[in-house]
Amino acid sequence: MNRTISVSAVETKGIGVYWDRDCNNDVYSIPWGTLSPGSVKDITVYIRNEEEQPIYLILSTKNWTPPEALKYLNLGWNYTPGRQMNLGETLQITLTLSVSRYIRGISSFSFDILIAGSDSFPGDVDKDGDCDADDVFSYFASAYGSKIGDPNYNPNCDFDEDGDVDSDDVFAYIAPYYGKKAQ
Repeated sequence: MNRTISVSAVETKGIGVYWDRDCNNDVYSIPWGTLSPGSVKDITVYIRNEEEQPIYLILSTKNWTPPEALKYLNLGWNYTPGRQMNLGETLQITLTLSVSRYIRGISSFSFDILIAGSDSFPGDVDKDGDCDADDVFSYFASAYGSKIGDPNYNPNCDFDEDGDVDSDDVFAYIAPYYGKKAQ
């Protein structure tokens, strides 16, 4: 593979994502352009809190096509985990897509980006203002693998509210916030 071309759909929950600081031009998709192995592409967007309360931001991805693209691509951002956004506040955020120099067999890819606002600190199951060992080992571990209706299902551990406690909850809500406190 020499080059990869991709566009990502952008979904939001409780926030607005815009191309401009004045929040007039919505972001519905991100054209990553042509990428090469080992390359890094930055895209600047503006995120506004559109909830009725302060929130924390959460970034996740889904619907990778082909699925193996997830092994070679990483989406990150410069948002500080635990930073609370006030009502109406707008942040300039840089989304960074990194392509492994070892990527093989993928000539194009796509994935959806979900940027959500949460009124509680991500990964904080016991609601004490941080994501720590108590959250992971006392609560999350016992609920992992469960779904609605199972006796060990805990809705406080189903961070993405999709009806099950799975690796999506770990990678988007536990891993980036573990060891962090609300600011």
